[in-house]
Amino acid sequence: MQLIITLVLVAPCLCINLPHSFKKCTLEQPDSKKCVKEAAEYNVHLLIHPFKDLHLPGLKPLLIPSLSIGSGKRAVAVEQHFNDCNIYGFDHVELEKFEFHFDKKFLEMDAHFAEITKKCHYQLNGRVLLLPIRGEGDSTIVLRNMKISGFLPYQEVKRSGKTYLSFDSHNVTFDVGSVYFHFDNLFNGDRGLGDSLNKVLNDNWKQVFDDVKPNYSKVMDDIIQSLLNQFFGRVSLEDAFSTQ
Repeated sequence: MQLIITLVLVAPCLCINLPHSFKKCTLEQPDSKKCVKEAAEYNVHLLIHPFKDLHLPGLKPLLIPSLSIGSGKRAVAVEQHFNDCNIYGFDHVELEKFEFHFDKKFLEMDAHFAEITKKCHYQLNGRVLLLPIRGEGDSTIVLRNMKISGFLPYQEVKRSGKTYLSFDSHNVTFDVGSVYFHFDNLFNGDRGLGDSLNKVLNDNWKQVFDDVKPNYSKVMDDIIQSLLNQFFGRVSLEDAFSTQ
């Protein structure tokens, strides 16, 4: 019991040593908005490997044990279940906006990714474009020219005289320029049927993807919220921004 009490008392006081190359901005400088955006974009590249002190996974790739994409309302009458996902491309982000509104307590973000590749083990059983689809195996989905916009309210949490952020509600939307699908082992490995269906999916990618885009938005929303909470839940505003 004494050990447990000591851990509880000490844990909030743990200091996170950010990399020496971590770029910081002072909020009082005239170009603080521009500096914060450029610093955030630069610092993402420092997190390509797992950061154990922050409990942050590496971004090259980002590993996700499982995720599900719900069925659509028209073209996609199948729930997509994915396991052991490796997601590539989050480390190559171009931020058009990354702006804290400290008075109203929200973060505003506009981000562009040239290409996000999701490689997972999949399970499908349903219909797409009125065609039957079923199978289990490896899959690759590539989202090209992806743009994400987020309005991310947060609450401030005071610990040991410092300010941490908790993002507990969020609103992320996104769009893509094109999508590529490939599912191995469709129809128990029937190569002809599998190749034909993959071709149909790619020939009609917009109709297929638009039907489930809200569900993909929810997945992206959860990923971004999780990464922000892992970082700003352990790195205070006082440590993230320079005081000089």
